[in-house]
This record gives sequence, C-alpha cells and structure tokens, in this order.
Amino acid sequence: MAFHSLPPRLPEGESWQRNLQRLTWIERGLQIILAMIAGIPISIFVAIASVFLYETVLFFQTVPLWNFLSDPQWTPLFPTQNFGIFVLASATLLVTGIASLFAMPIGLLIAIYLEEYASDRLRLTVKPLLEALSGIPTVVYGYFALLVITPLLQQLIPGLARFNALSAGLVTGVAIIPIISSLSEDAIKSVPHALREAGYTLGLTKQEVLTKIVLPMAFPGIIASFMLAASRALGETMISAIAAGQNPQLTLNPLVPVATMTAFIIQVSLGTVAFNSLAFQTIFTVGMVLFLITLGLNTFGYWLVRRHQTAMTAEIVPTVPSDEPSNFYPLYDQEFPVNNPRFGQGKTRSIVEFKTPLVRRQVLDRCFSGVSAIAIPIALGILALLLFDASRRGLPHLTWQFITSFPSRNPQEAGIYPALMGSLWLLGLTGLFALPIGIGTAIYLEEYCSNTALNWFLEINIANLAAVPSILYGLLGLELFVRLLAPVTGGPSLLSAALTLTVIILPMFIVTTRAALRGIPDGLHQAGYAMGMTRAQVLWHIVLPAAFPATLTGALLALARAIGETAPLIAVGALSFVSFAPPLSWEGVYSRFTALPFQIFNWILRPQTAFHNNAAAAILVLVGILLILNICGVLIREKCKN
Repeated sequence: MAFHSLPPRLPEGESWQRNLQRLTWIERGLQIILAMIAGIPISIFVAIASVFLYETVLFFQTVPLWNFLSDPQWTPLFPTQNFGIFVLASATLLVTGIASLFAMPIGLLIAIYLEEYASDRLRLTVKPLLEALSGIPTVVYGYFALLVITPLLQQLIPGLARFNALSAGLVTGVAIIPIISSLSEDAIKSVPHALREAGYTLGLTKQEVLTKIVLPMAFPGIIASFMLAASRALGETMISAIAAGQNPQLTLNPLVPVATMTAFIIQVSLGTVAFNSLAFQTIFTVGMVLFLITLGLNTFGYWLVRRHQTAMTAEIVPTVPSDEPSNFYPLYDQEFPVNNPRFGQGKTRSIVEFKTPLVRRQVLDRCFSGVSAIAIPIALGILALLLFDASRRGLPHLTWQFITSFPSRNPQEAGIYPALMGSLWLLGLTGLFALPIGIGTAIYLEEYCSNTALNWFLEINIANLAAVPSILYGLLGLELFVRLLAPVTGGPSLLSAALTLTVIILPMFIVTTRAALRGIPDGLHQAGYAMGMTRAQVLWHIVLPAAFPATLTGALLALARAIGETAPLIAVGALSFVSFAPPLSWEGVYSRFTALPFQIFNWILRPQTAFHNNAAAAILVLVGILLILNICGVLIREKCKN
C-alpha cells in the first residue's frame, strides 16, 4: 500500500491572518483582565493598612501616645476613660503563652512520630483526623472551653473562676496543634535522607539520629512553625471572648477572668457604636496593634521557612576545611594506636562494657518512641471528647422542629431556621465572589508572571493576608462595606458579610489553586503549544480541566472555613435575634441576617443550661455541613481522577 502526502494548504485569502489577530487580541485582553484580578489581593492589603492607620491617627489626636503605652488601666467605655493597651496586651500574651506551652511539645512530638516512626497506614489515618481539628470552627472550641474544660479544671483547681485565661489558653493550644505538627513534619521531611543514613552508619540509634542530626537541621523550620502558630493564637477571637471573659485587668494570673485584644473588639462590636466616635476609633487602634504584631511574627516565620527550604534544597552540610585539624577519632583500635586519649590509655573495652551503654541507648530510643506516640492519643482524645459532649447534649434536641423554628426566648421553642438560611446564603454568595477572583489570581501568578519580582511580591502579600486575624477583616468590612459602600451593599447586610468572608478566604484559595496549577506537568503545556494553541487556549482546554479536581477541593475547604467564621460577622452587624429568614430573591442579598456560628455564640453566653443544649445541637448541624462539604470535595476529586 502506497501513502501519498497531501500538500499543505492554508486557509483561503487572509482569513488565517484575521483569525491569528483575533486570538492575539483575546490573549492580550485576557492577560490584562487577569492582571487586574491579581491586583485585588494587593488592594486588600493596602485597604487594611490604610483603614487602620487612618482610624489610629484620629485616635491619637484625642489620646496621647504616652498614656496609651503607660496607663495601667483599660476603661474606654467608662465615664472615667483609661487607655492602657498593656492591660489587653498582657492578657493576650498570657493566653498565647499558655497555648504555646501546651501545643508546641505535643505538635512537635506528633510530627516526629508520624514522620519517623508511624507506618503508612497509621499516617494516612491520623493526618485527616488532625486536619479535622484545624477545621473545627473556633466558636465550637469556645463552647468546649467554657462548658467542658473549665468544669473539669474546677474540680482540680478549686479557686478557678468560671471565665479564666487557663481554659482559653489550653483550648487555643488544641486549635494550633495541627499547624505545628504539619509545618514541623514538613521541616523534618525536608532533611536529606542521606544524613540519616550517615548517622546509622556511625552506629547511632534512631533517637540519636533525630536529636543529633535531623532536629538540628530542621530547627529553623520548626521554629517557624512555632512562630506561625503563636501568631494564630494571638489573633484567636472566639475562644478568648467566650472562655477568658471580658474583664480587663493587668495580671499574669491564669485563674482569673481577663480581656484580650480580640475579646475587647468583640465586646464593642456587640453593642451600638457610632461611626467616628472615640470607641469606634479605639477598636481600630487595638486592631492596628494586633495587626503589626501578627504581621511581624508571620513575616519572620515565613522568612525562616523559605530560608530552611533553600538550605535543604541545596543540601547544605557543614564541612571541615582541609587546612583545619580534624576532630574525628577512629573507632577501631587495631588500626590505630591504642594509647589514643579518646579511648583511654592502652585500654580496650570488654564485651560487657560495650553492651551496657548499647542497651541503655536502645532503651532510651524505645522511651523516646513511646513518648512521641503518646502525643497522638492526647490530640485525638480531645477531639473525641468534644464530639462526645456535643452529641450527648445536642442529639436529644436535634429535631425537625428545632431546624425549622425561629429563635425564641423560650429555649424549648427556639430554633435555627433563620441562622441556617443565613449561613447557606453566605456560603453561596462567598463562593460566587471568591472563586473567579482566586482562580484568576492563581492563573496570573503561575502562567504569566512566574519567577519574577512581581510574583515574589504578590506571594509575600498573600502570605501576610493569610495570617491576618479574621476579626481584623471584620473591622475592614465594617469600615469599607458597611460604612463607605453602604449605598451599594445596603449597610450591615448579607452582601457586606459575604464580601468580608470573600476577603478572608481568598489567600487560602489562591494558595491551593496555585498548587493545583503547579502540579500540571509541563509536557501538557508544551503539547498544546506544539499544536498551535495560544496560551489562553492551553489554559482553557488543557490546564484548567486537569487542575479542576484539586481546585475544587481547595474551594470547598475555603468555603468550609467561611461558613464557620463568627468574629467578622459580629463586626459587620449580624443580629443576635432574627424573626425572619432572608427571602430567596434579589432583596435577600440586602437583608439583615444571622448565621449558625453567631447563633451558637449567643446561646453559649446564656446562663440557662437549656440554651447550652441548643448550642450543642446547632454545633452538630454546623459540623454536619462542614463534613458534607469535605466529603463532596473528596468524592468529586476521585471521580474526576478516574
């Protein structure tokens, strides 16, 4: 059989030229649009800095800076006003210190055990459960601290107050354990395997390899995980607002009620504060202090992470220059003089003398492994206790009537219908705003300006945005969406709340989408270009479909975080008592609202036990929604892979 080649044929006339020009203009237009979308994170950071700086300047025009730094009292809402920021700062540092002391050893031991001792099956089982700890809304942790941990501690410490810094700090520590364990595990994993093998070659046990080689090499990354977790604890709002109390006093006693910086912002936001008033400026000034502290910690932490990654990539190992004397001592007496002072004057160890320290080292290795393994049941036991208590209190009250009823002053008649509808409205609106912005920014960073100074600047900016406490985003939403853009958003409406939540989850969604795009093999790009596709066509027909499963999973995880937020909703004006549900129409976007986390918060602070049981039932509903989102993400991802 003979094959005859066909002569190449171009489109008639100038149609192919017009088509090429059209594709070129589409390509340029798409790049401009993506660049504008990628500028949104920068605009958010600039807006945060500008808003807080403006209100802080107005505050210091009334209150002298020296009084702000030296006054030993904090009473800005009293007739006799005092503005000593160290009162709030001391309480914040106290709660953060307790959380860090509790979480750092447990998180580090979990990381060591999972990376060095655990089997693959155990690792695959434990890691999702630890991630569940990080996905639990902080209002649920507040419930756990006030209604479970505090009563248990009061049996051990008789003088412990109902609201105290100890319970808040311990439960905040539980919330940051996943951060420490995940980042520390990454740091340990990045240590070159050849260094471990070198240690085993020298006769070291696994415990000695870890303590003398691996952990010193991973030390910068571990310290970075500690600092990032401490920054997260500093910005924690709902646990401190619920469990620590709202009594500002300059003390380091963890057994008494205190007021942290975030708890004060919540306290003022729950009331009616006039715009441009001194109280309004005060919460922004406190927020500015918190913003600067967390920004400094996170900037240093991320610098340590990048420095450690660079060092591990280059496999930097200390070496001894050839012109310096070596401190290495040989191990075999038969090859070197026996009078070496390292081994004693002419004395060779007997078999018994050799086995005794070896047995002691092996026992120490087993003890170290056991101590590391104990940390995992501690973390998972706390999760089990939380879910058990919520189920015990809430399941008897979780009925159809409870789901479809409106709030009431009678706990037996109270329900969650308006709060549930408000949360679903926020879920849909936040996804509508966040998905195109997050995907557009990730595409621009990965496909159009990778390995450039602009990419580095945007990456640092997004990392800083991810570390900003959510209550500060709430204040940004109060100033920007509720106040300045009130003609567009309707003031304290669902639209304002959804825009605020969008700003919160954007950094997380951008990071996960960039990881999804980065995971696409470069050969697929090159194959598309070889077929004559433009960059836009390669993105639309090849890259985005291939990255869809991971992108969708990141979107669902980001939305799961949004639906569990409480503090920003309080700041933008969520109502504590709503007798209506937002209508399913355009008017519903501008409706006043409440949400499940805020409803839980209100019921927890009620003194009646029946309201606490209602809060537990609402927690089960909220956790159920989060579980559904995560399961859907996993199922869709697996189906797309198949």
